[in-house]
Amino acid sequence: MRTARLAVLILAAWPLGADAFTGNPAGSAAQFLRLGVGARALGMGEAYGPIADGADALYWNPAGLARLNAPDAAYSHTEMLSFFHHDHMAYAHPVSFLGGTVGGAATLFYQDSLDLVSNTNQNLGRYSVHSEAYSLAYARSVGSGDPGGVGLGLAMKYVQETIYDRRAGGLAFDGGALFRFQEVEPMTFSFAFRNLGPARRFINQAEDLPAEMDFGASYDLKRGDRRLLVALEAAVPYYGAPFGKLGFEVPLKLGEESRAAFRLGYKTLPATDLGALSGITCGFGLGRGRASFDFAFQPMAELGEVYRFSLGYRFARSEESEPQPRYRERAKEAEEVKPKPVYRERVKEAEKAKPKPIKREKPGRVKPRSISPSGASDGSVETPW
Repeated sequence: MRTARLAVLILAAWPLGADAFTGNPAGSAAQFLRLGVGARALGMGEAYGPIADGADALYWNPAGLARLNAPDAAYSHTEMLSFFHHDHMAYAHPVSFLGGTVGGAATLFYQDSLDLVSNTNQNLGRYSVHSEAYSLAYARSVGSGDPGGVGLGLAMKYVQETIYDRRAGGLAFDGGALFRFQEVEPMTFSFAFRNLGPARRFINQAEDLPAEMDFGASYDLKRGDRRLLVALEAAVPYYGAPFGKLGFEVPLKLGEESRAAFRLGYKTLPATDLGALSGITCGFGLGRGRASFDFAFQPMAELGEVYRFSLGYRFARSEESEPQPRYRERAKEAEEVKPKPVYRERVKEAEKAKPKPIKREKPGRVKPRSISPSGASDGSVETPW
């Protein structure tokens, strides 16, 4: 029943017609919503929908928040083409009484200030262009539970753009689903939609948001201590042609608490206009304990380069962030069938089986019997003295 309600919410957030994703020559506004977040995602060619499992999942696929069993925070900063700047902050927290995970995020896109010039070519000062998006999300798992099952997520966000003294804003919706089949093979399939909402109007003409649907799959290959994560995703935007994304990650364990990862990816979207090399992405990650640092790079031919770094922290599990109810019941069952300490039982058995000491009677004096003159014995023994 709850799954059906979530499906109704997703359909209610679908303001586009049946031909929405077949192309739109009119273009779209709020393009900053397509820039992506997280250095790990960029390093893997942004094929991140099927593997997003931290606070960044709020952007790529809200269903990924259902994987969390502890609070998670993430921050990423992107430098693009020398004068565009992009910041993203996200936090997600599992809440047991809600049966899932809630999260929030804030995105800020801004550029270097520009000269304000009148129609008579007079310099009137400077102004800045900036855009913001604020999101709230909820995700939960349904089905058999972790590691298998289905995850569903939905996010609502407020989007605003400002150009000098003009401002446009409104609501938009993101959502998605994850299908995990870890019991058979370590595979995950994903579906996600982003930026569904009404058109934005600055002055007179309204423009649609850069809506997009993504279909992806990932495979986690493990052979002993070696591991390779492969992700593939196909994106179908509301404006423009479909494009593909491919990513690889090789995690390495450096010690008890230290780890590293190397990543390589490819996006066909920039390659069509800027050349094949502009589709290559690469990066690395370092982590220790619950903290992580990631960096990624993408060349953009004559336009310059894109650099992105991100910081993450996974908090310790608290009572409020315990696993969802079905996981708790499994934990209780595991505790019930957990064998008791063998050593104590054996000691108790040995104590019971230990033979008790035999009580020996103390030697006493033997009472001599006496024989009566008649020769009858009274039970005593007559001694010669």
